[in-house]
Amino acid sequence: MDVFNRNAERYDAWYDRNRELYEAELELLPKPISPSVEVGVGTGRFAVIGIDLGVDVSLQMLRIAKKRGVECVAGDAAHLPFKDKSFRSAYLIFTLCFLDEPIKALMEIKRVLEGTLVACVVPANSGLGREYSGKDSSFYRKARFLTEDEVLSMLRETGFKVKEIRRRKLKYDENDFVCFIAES
Repeated sequence: MDVFNRNAERYDAWYDRNRELYEAELELLPKPISPSVEVGVGTGRFAVIGIDLGVDVSLQMLRIAKKRGVECVAGDAAHLPFKDKSFRSAYLIFTLCFLDEPIKALMEIKRVLEGTLVACVVPANSGLGREYSGKDSSFYRKARFLTEDEVLSMLRETGFKVKEIRRRKLKYDENDFVCFIAES
């Protein structure tokens, strides 16, 4: 997405300005099982938990992630440049809402995954989801925030079996940040 290429530094700076929220998000994430991939790695902020490889369409975001020490590949979530069953864990963190074809992306992740998917969202029906969807922000303008039920439905439709749901209060309530942990 062009907005992320034009504003990669500004996007990344949010995590420095909101350190407490960022650290709360990190604490909720399960440790990856290698080999692991983050689809929509952005500037690599979440890869610090030990994710092996990051994929993103934004070259400017990947440039920052590489500076952070993340091994990166340019690629589209709906057309991942990997062989079948290449990874034992995959992460989608704040990515689903920005995808044009989330079902196709989940099918691609299922293809390259033999193991666990961690899909984290700010649900549309959470306090934070309502705040973000109401913002006139260059980042959120094109986002489609999903409800928990929509995410569960997408995961089931693409053959994932949800094993656990983790929640964290970031600002309003315990549903501000929700991670779905599912098996392929």
